[in-house]
Amino acid sequence: MTAQTLDRPAPTVAPESRPVVPEGQAPAMRPGNRRARRALWWAACLVCGGLVGLVLAILGTLRGPAPSRLRRGAVAAGAAVQLASGGSFAVAGADGDGGLWETTRMVVNAPVSGAALLYGVGKGGEVHQGDNGTTAVVLDDGVVRAGTMFGTVFLTDQHMEGDSPRTQRLAEHEARHADQWAAFSLTGGPAAFPALYAFDEAFFPGAFNHFERQAGLDDGGYDTPSDCPSIAGRLTLVSLGLVAGSTLVARRRLRGLSPAATGRKDLPRSAS
Repeated sequence: MTAQTLDRPAPTVAPESRPVVPEGQAPAMRPGNRRARRALWWAACLVCGGLVGLVLAILGTLRGPAPSRLRRGAVAAGAAVQLASGGSFAVAGADGDGGLWETTRMVVNAPVSGAALLYGVGKGGEVHQGDNGTTAVVLDDGVVRAGTMFGTVFLTDQHMEGDSPRTQRLAEHEARHADQWAAFSLTGGPAAFPALYAFDEAFFPGAFNHFERQAGLDDGGYDTPSDCPSIAGRLTLVSLGLVAGSTLVARRRLRGLSPAATGRKDLPRSAS
């Protein structure tokens, strides 16, 4: 007697349910990846824009919309260039034997200092390490005035004795400029100090410049003017302030007279 076999259907496996992603929308990112990308974005904004850039990045993240690809690319490229320049300065010209502030100043100014050092070495300049955490590069040409401070690197065409009182005073003057670079770079990024210096120089040139006065006119080789601060610079700033104030007042009055602000609507004209 043979047993009859029964045909049983194969067990069915339910498909794994996955969240449906609308077309044109990127899939949701894992929380860990989201935090990592957010931290990298904040760090890049800190490198490019200082504390102001970091605060703006945090506020932008809290508001919700992600930054555009163009903005992310520009910030990432700027941060990469600064890190590369700062790394070159750390390898070639850094001297970390100073105190806490000199070390902080060296780190904050490293991107600008690295670019200046590469420029000076590329032009065949002589590199001299100072006792106050600064570096001097003596060039034959390609400098403004008697020299210019970039971060903690001083590009100059003056060949002076290292132990002379004049050289020591000039080194202290340039070290104060390095402090200014670090303070404003930490606040608003590496472009903050040169922008403010150029703006001040446009209205208060030379010995009238407030940054030069704070660094010490005598130590920097400037002759103290008799009408300091500059009368012309003050008059120019007052004139610009009056123009800006008049423009704001005029714009507010125009907004107050607009139909949207007064609540009036233009009625259709009847045909005559």
